[in-house]
Amino acid sequence: METDTIAGRGTVISGRVERGVIRVGDSLEIVGLSPSGDDPVVVTGVQSFHKDVAEGRAGMNVGLLLRGVKRDDAVRGQVVVKPGALKPYRTGRAQIFVLSKDEGGRHTSFGSGYQPQFFFGPTDVTGVISVDTEAGVVEPGAQALISFELNKPVAIENGMRFAMREGGKTVGAGIVTEVLG
Repeated sequence: METDTIAGRGTVISGRVERGVIRVGDSLEIVGLSPSGDDPVVVTGVQSFHKDVAEGRAGMNVGLLLRGVKRDDAVRGQVVVKPGALKPYRTGRAQIFVLSKDEGGRHTSFGSGYQPQFFFGPTDVTGVISVDTEAGVVEPGAQALISFELNKPVAIENGMRFAMREGGKTVGAGIVTEVLG
């Protein structure tokens, strides 16, 4: 989500509609990364490729003019949802696959305490991994069940896919199996 301000009219955010339909007059809330208020914001305009449209549907890139949000209240990586549809979480469990050296990933194994960047769509946040295997380490090229704790709350849900990066390169990928408070 990118932001901009139109003097006196509200804040414009842009991004892709992942699912559902957004129409003018809908109440929405901004979820993740920062402690935004639970106050709903109202859509006062929908644009696609700089043209006003009646609604934004899944798959469309849109700009939304929002009333009730300041420019600094919305940052890249946040998600705009219907009120109550999605909550931000910091902890969860996941199934991961770590890329091997030949695949351009890690050269060495890692254990609990490893801190990669997690990329959930446009959201990137640092987190700490706890390895759930008996050996306590994950080798390059292997799969593993892990627990994670993110530094900031992020809009995630079961089944959501993510990438793990370290030092500018992708070192693995995963799927969230369970979100925990």
